[in-house]
Amino acid sequence: MPRVPDAGSATTASELRALGDIALEEEIVILSDEIYEKLVYGESKHVSIASLSDELHNLTVTVNGFSKAYSMTGWRVGYTAAPKPLAAAIEKIQNHTVSNANTFSQYGSLAALQGDQMFIEDLRGEYDVKRQFMLSRLKAIQNIRVVEPKGAFYFFVYTGNTGLKSLNLCDKLLSRYKVAAVPGIAFGYDEGIRLSYCASLDILNEGLTRFEQFCREH
Repeated sequence: MPRVPDAGSATTASELRALGDIALEEEIVILSDEIYEKLVYGESKHVSIASLSDELHNLTVTVNGFSKAYSMTGWRVGYTAAPKPLAAAIEKIQNHTVSNANTFSQYGSLAALQGDQMFIEDLRGEYDVKRQFMLSRLKAIQNIRVVEPKGAFYFFVYTGNTGLKSLNLCDKLLSRYKVAAVPGIAFGYDEGIRLSYCASLDILNEGLTRFEQFCREH
């Protein structure tokens, strides 16, 4: 049976330590994108690999930003945390390739960091409701398979039984059913598509109804 990629998977501390041991042994610099750190569900916990030991801290570049947890998509404000030698090299490249973040984005980021953080829990709770709703709907659809996501706001859906590759499938899904999805080939997996639940429940319900109709007809 084909494996379904796990969109929104949460790596455990023990798994991170195992990866870290390999990186330390081979002297591989770790680039850790933690943009979804605050959007995890159930028993899953976010663990930063740089926090596991001083040795891993000195080998890790942590990347983060404000677009997901603080709903600042499009403001294009992010940051890195790295050992000083790496940070200095990053700064040299950044200074000669992009300009500074605009003023309102910087003030917005400051307010996000200094303000009450309770709204993030409210946001995470809303996403969790949508996650569970979408999971129940997708599991009821014949001819596809899904894995429950532990973080972020995406599902990866195995659609190989339709006989369509992901680009063709997404094109038909959009043009004929007005449902937008991301082709799995963009992630190296052509037997599935990615669906987001970053929308209202009404829109998700309508989109899933159309997707179910598509699956019945293919």
